[in-house]
Amino acid sequence: MDFRESWNLVRSHWVTVLTFALLGCMIAAAYVLTTVPRYTAETELFVAVDGGDSTAELAQGSNYSQQQARNYSAVASRQVVLDPVITALGLRTTPEQLAKQISTSVPLNTSLISISVSDTSPTRAASIANAVATSLTNTVVKLVPSRSDGTSPIELQAIQTASVPTEPSEPNSRVALAFGLLAGILAGVALVVLRERVRTKVRTVEQVKSIEGLSILGSIIYDRRAATRPILGLDDGGSRRAEEFRQLRTNLRFLQTDSRNKAFVVTSSIQGEGKSTTAGNIAATLAASGSSVCLVEADLRKPVLQNYLDLEGAVGMTTVITNEVTLDDALQTWGPHRMKVLLSGELPPNPSELLGSRQTESLLKTITERFDVTIIDCPPLLPVTDAALLAKSLGGAILVVGTGRVEVRELRRAVETLTAAGAPILGAVVNMIPARRGRQSAYARTQQHGQPKPPAAQRRKASASASAGAQPLTSR
Repeated sequence: MDFRESWNLVRSHWVTVLTFALLGCMIAAAYVLTTVPRYTAETELFVAVDGGDSTAELAQGSNYSQQQARNYSAVASRQVVLDPVITALGLRTTPEQLAKQISTSVPLNTSLISISVSDTSPTRAASIANAVATSLTNTVVKLVPSRSDGTSPIELQAIQTASVPTEPSEPNSRVALAFGLLAGILAGVALVVLRERVRTKVRTVEQVKSIEGLSILGSIIYDRRAATRPILGLDDGGSRRAEEFRQLRTNLRFLQTDSRNKAFVVTSSIQGEGKSTTAGNIAATLAASGSSVCLVEADLRKPVLQNYLDLEGAVGMTTVITNEVTLDDALQTWGPHRMKVLLSGELPPNPSELLGSRQTESLLKTITERFDVTIIDCPPLLPVTDAALLAKSLGGAILVVGTGRVEVRELRRAVETLTAAGAPILGAVVNMIPARRGRQSAYARTQQHGQPKPPAAQRRKASASASAGAQPLTSR
């Protein structure tokens, strides 16, 4: 996902980002209101050293004073300095506890000692800071050896006394609110992007292309008329949906070019992506081109083609495998181009074992050798692994991706399932793409509007011929 896609995603989910931003501000405000304010007072001392009169002595004295400033800044939080402070101010604390309130620093290449004191009382913070400075000055006089004349070579001078602070140093309401706002925005953006990558449903062809291991064989728009007549009839030849299935048929001819008889396992990640309807339309479109086609229903758990095609479901794949009927007796003819259909038959108690048996392998080999193209409708990949097993033995799988139905993470898992089973992924058919105005090809519009429509009697006759006594498929 590039920056532009991420930005468009955030714009489309601005309510989520705004909600998290407000939540971050509320948490920051709650922190400010519930935290006891602390005030910081600061004083500064200058370390003066008598370095002599010459330039060399002055330079040596400057370096010495900087070194001593670092030493004395460490002494400022020690017991020898803090005991007199506690006594002078009458504080009810210990040197160890008071030391936690004190911080010292020495600016680089200076002889200054900065002493900061934090306390819940602004007056007490200033008093402690000044008392520490006074105590440190007195302590240094005691620690540093005196000259022969009784004077000290080092002297600490207060160049800035601590004043009573008027505003608390913590919590800083402005910083806290700004941090809460920024953290909320980042959390909202992260949630939107993560949800898009992990749990968001597939909605565009670009999302499918971004998944490693998938190439696009074709895309099928969502057509409301597909709910009542999902299988294309003779009078649908100029529709955009028919043109897309013909394009898909052309692309399928470039697959398995080294095989004279082709077999395609059609499956999906989950139920409801339209795989059975897609398999039926692929088979019907291939049959319309003059190829001998057999549509095999290998879903031995929830078969639906019997209801979709209005065919006899008592016989089928399972009855052939168990030698109850022959293959010729189980095959049924459907449609004007006499497409052959092998339904699932009676449901077995052990579908996975039955599909992996030698009898099933022999049956499918016989079918693929007899027909130019065999389309095998298999169950979804995530609930069961039947499709992965068949795709491995038959040369590959076509993955139907229902936009608005399957999540990105589910599609990734389906691809991983096929890859782990060693089944080639021939490509993906992106199904149920929302139709948009102006997207229909000019060629399709010419066919629809550039030619006169046949009389109503001829249209009814063509529709009846296309159905051949069968009911239309419905999306699954």
